[in-house]
Amino acid sequence: MNIFIQEFKISVVSALYWTAAMTLFILFFMLMYPPIAAQAQVMENLLNNFPLEIRRALGITTMNLSELLGFYGFIFIYVLLIGSVYAMKAGLSGLSEEIRSGSVDFLLAKPVSRLAVATAKTSSLLTNILIQNLLFLTAAFFIVGAYQDSSFDKSVFLQVNLSLIQSQLFFAALGAFTAVIAHKIKSPLPIALAIVFIFYILQMLNDALGDGKLLYISPFAYFSTPRIIEQGIIEWHFVLLNLLISTILISLSFCLYQRKDLPA
Repeated sequence: MNIFIQEFKISVVSALYWTAAMTLFILFFMLMYPPIAAQAQVMENLLNNFPLEIRRALGITTMNLSELLGFYGFIFIYVLLIGSVYAMKAGLSGLSEEIRSGSVDFLLAKPVSRLAVATAKTSSLLTNILIQNLLFLTAAFFIVGAYQDSSFDKSVFLQVNLSLIQSQLFFAALGAFTAVIAHKIKSPLPIALAIVFIFYILQMLNDALGDGKLLYISPFAYFSTPRIIEQGIIEWHFVLLNLLISTILISLSFCLYQRKDLPA
């Protein structure tokens, strides 16, 4: 419990900073919604000049940017990227922090097992992600709800936002797994950026090419915002698949961390 509290105190500040960045991003772009909605036809003509593959990759073939939920869905795609980078970075940092700082001896000198350390760090990360999602969802609801002249489906809005915690769960687990298989991670952020953007590019290729084979590779494809808005519901078989993959990655991380040769 003491390790959990220590880890939580250390990481919660970073989580709040990232939450603030995501909220400000939504606030800034939602301020652009009224003029864009007023010039809907001009925007539609402009976007139609792009090739179909590019419009599919950007998710603007099925979302109407003149509608509140469609516009929110378009900018939410980039919130997914921000949140996923945070989760990947936090997952990488958690199980590699002492190796980077050279304090492994001090950590392992405590009368706790490696399993307890890994459990505390992972629990702290998941708690931060949950708090982050609750704070962001509340802020986003009030920001979008400020446009009272535009009605939107609150059920679909909620399901779009639930895709954030699903994507973060995947990348947090992948980050933890990467941390235990890597010899030493000097800086988590560049690695997190590279891995998240690789998965995002795979999702863009899937949308552009319409290739069903790529659908199961990227979590961004599991929880495609345009697809959720178009169908009006999140696809729960992808939720279960994501939970299964994340559980396997976290379990492997725990097993490998207990056997890893930690440098003194």
